[in-house]
Amino acid sequence: MANGEAKPTWTLIRTEGPTPGKRYGHSMTFCKPYIVVFGGHLISEPSNDAWVLLIEQTPFTWQKIECSKEVPTARVYHTAALCSAGRAAGMIVIFGGRGKDQAILSDSWGLRKHRNGSWEWIKAPCSGETMPTPRFQVFLMQ
Repeated sequence: MANGEAKPTWTLIRTEGPTPGKRYGHSMTFCKPYIVVFGGHLISEPSNDAWVLLIEQTPFTWQKIECSKEVPTARVYHTAALCSAGRAAGMIVIFGGRGKDQAILSDSWGLRKHRNGSWEWIKAPCSGETMPTPRFQVFLMQ
């Protein structure tokens, strides 16, 4: 390491209680002070559940996000990012993926935590010519 910096090391983080479970094709986004897991393929099908891990308080426990309004459809191989500017600052945005019926998706959703502690999904207002091309994870073969 340059300038005498210590070599990074991995540390196992132990959690208590229920967890998001084993899955693949999900997204994991850091939205300080939370790590947010969304969707992915569980035992037999894609999911649309979301879980948060508060990393500034021990013991570390996962909490399933319960939303009372509309939520994204189940999906795998979507993308997710934390917005850092504009009206969506602080919002986790997901796009696309592959749905339960193998359909390739082109919708966008935002997940935001409100001051009262509740979480809410908001569907992005896209339609017609502004709608991005449906897509999901692509493997490149050489």
